[in-house]
This record gives sequence, C-alpha cells and structure tokens, in this order.
Amino acid sequence: MVSESATNKIEMWLAGSGMFCIVGYVIGWGILGMCAGPFMISPAATAQQHFDFYRDHSTRIMIGMTIASFDAGVFMLFVSQIATQMRRRERNGHHVLSTVQLVGGLLTAWVGMMAVMMWCALAEFSTQLDPVMVKFFHVMTWYVFDGTYWVTIAQFGAIGLMGLYDNGKDPLIPKSTGLIGVMLACGYATLALIPFDHTFIFSYDGLWNWYFVWITFFCYLMWVSRLCIKDLKRTQVSTQTAGAHALTH
Repeated sequence: MVSESATNKIEMWLAGSGMFCIVGYVIGWGILGMCAGPFMISPAATAQQHFDFYRDHSTRIMIGMTIASFDAGVFMLFVSQIATQMRRRERNGHHVLSTVQLVGGLLTAWVGMMAVMMWCALAEFSTQLDPVMVKFFHVMTWYVFDGTYWVTIAQFGAIGLMGLYDNGKDPLIPKSTGLIGVMLACGYATLALIPFDHTFIFSYDGLWNWYFVWITFFCYLMWVSRLCIKDLKRTQVSTQTAGAHALTH
C-alpha cells in the first residue's frame, strides 16, 4: 500500500506538471518548432516557400518538435491528475465529467505528440521531397492538429461544467473559471473553418484560430494547474487539522 505522504507528493508533482508541460510545449512547438504566430509560415505561402522554410530551419524544427513530444507526454499525466481531483467532487458513483475530461485530455495529448512528430519527420526529409509535397504534408499536419478540436472542446467543457455545477464549500474549479472554460470550449469550434480560410482570422495562423485559441488554451490550462495545486494544499491542511483534532480527544 502506498503511504499517504507519498501519494500526496505524487499528486502535487502531477498537478504542477501542468505548468511545466505547457511552458515546455510553447518553447518546443511554438518557438523552436516555429509554429508560433511570429515564426510560422503562412498557409498562403507558395510550395517553394514552404520548401525553403523547411530546408533553412530543419534542425531547429526537429529539436523543437522532439521537446514538444516529450511535453505532450507529460500532459497525459497532468490530465490524469485533473480527473482524479474532479472524481472526488462527483457523488453517488457518477463520474461522467471527470471521465470526459480524462478522455478529451488524453486524446489532446496524443494529437500533440503525433502532430509534432509528423512535423519533425517532414523537417528531416523535406529536401528529398517535391515542394508541392512539402506544403501538402505541412498543411495536412496543421489540419490534423487543429481539426481534432473536439477532443479539447470535450476536455474544457467538462472542466467548465464541473466549475458551474460544483456547489461545495471549496470547489476545485470556481464558477468564474468554469464559465470561462465553457465559453472557450464553444469558441474553439471555429477551428472547423481552417480548411476554408488561408488568409483571414480563421486561418490556422489567423488572429482568432491561432492567437486567440492557442493563447487562451495555454493560459487556461496553467490556471487549472494552479487550482489543482491549491486544492491539494487545502485538502492536506484539512486532513492534518482533522488528525490533530482527533488526537486531542
């Protein structure tokens, strides 16, 4: 049997891993992997421009995507911890929200790993491909990356609904955070439009479908990580206080 102190430490590490993996993914995928707005190549660019982009930055992209793949794996641990803490809030054996969050989060992590390895492979072999194929595989990977938006809608929606319907004294997710989660989940449905817009706000490098979607995605999950840590600290203090009270009697 795992001791309570060891379990508390493991859960605290997993709750804090959310901040670690988000920062790491932004560095790997966004900055080094050149998928952040200021660094990325536009979907409206020509096939030759895509070819030149990968030829000139192949090593950097490969390093960044390898880092991002690792951090997406850590994200699986983080969403498992969110599900554990959500499950404690659900009563009478009904664990639908924690289950939906877990499934959505794990699939989000899987997409995050799969897509970056596709970009990594493209960076490695791009000079052996025709420019048209380089652009095709680059754009296709973005479609896979963004077009699986429903898994993140499920995760954020479940977190948001937990916040809205948790009537406990010290909720894991405050109602304001829950409302934001539901609104973001609805807002991410615009990712369905990326095949039809390569130059405006709904392009995968556009004002809404990149800057709004990804900035809010990363910031919200870092906030949830903080809330999970706060909840664990509160629970541990309550347990210690109850134990001390029992000993005095």
